[in-house]
Amino acid sequence: MTAIAERLPFGPRVGAVLAVAGVCVGALLAGLVAILSISATVRPLVAGADAFRVVSGNLIQVGFAGFAIGYLAWVSEVDRFVSVRIPTRGDIAWTAIAALGVPVVGVAGAAALSAIGLPEPMPGGGGRVDLLSSPMLWPVAFVGLYLFAAPAEELVFRGIVQGRLREWFGTVETVLLSAAVFGLLHFLVGLLTPAVAFDGSLYWGLSALVPGVIWGYAYERTRNLVVPATAHAMSWTVPFGELLPFV
Repeated sequence: MTAIAERLPFGPRVGAVLAVAGVCVGALLAGLVAILSISATVRPLVAGADAFRVVSGNLIQVGFAGFAIGYLAWVSEVDRFVSVRIPTRGDIAWTAIAALGVPVVGVAGAAALSAIGLPEPMPGGGGRVDLLSSPMLWPVAFVGLYLFAAPAEELVFRGIVQGRLREWFGTVETVLLSAAVFGLLHFLVGLLTPAVAFDGSLYWGLSALVPGVIWGYAYERTRNLVVPATAHAMSWTVPFGELLPFV
């Protein structure tokens, strides 16, 4: 892949940026296939089950996982893009920083977006199960979100995307560019989501820059995908918005 980038007429750095944009689009297409396939086959059978509702908003990550597996098989460089180990004390500290940093900074980001006329979109849907009041579903959330969905997404957008960018850019550039790709994903998802429209898609894309930067920087500091994956899963399961006033 590096040799290909070096031969591109517009330079390897531009080639790397185009490559990770392609990764984003490829992962999104794989995610759409997963959503449509599961919605047509599995959802009708289990739609009323609370266990399915816990993970129903994360069907796209099934496609992300399939895309990542296919990509890694194609490039045959698993060690280059998959960096995982048992968390050290430093990793745990960065996980906490990443998990808390996103909602704290996100409050200011949401206010700024609202101030420029981009209110948060509220697409229809059944909503998630209240996990705090449903402890029997915690194992489902742990397996579905912590062990699968979040790692699948982080493998693509931190592991593969940042792994590609890191070859040609410094840490700051790598983090900012990967965050932009992460924002692009959420913008495109918004465009494909009913009742979100362009303004809502732009809101999703811009608001994704905050976790993109924070999780991306945490990954660059630790080089352990467990760190951003855990922080990412916590953003789905821990009600930081309700807890922050008490911190």
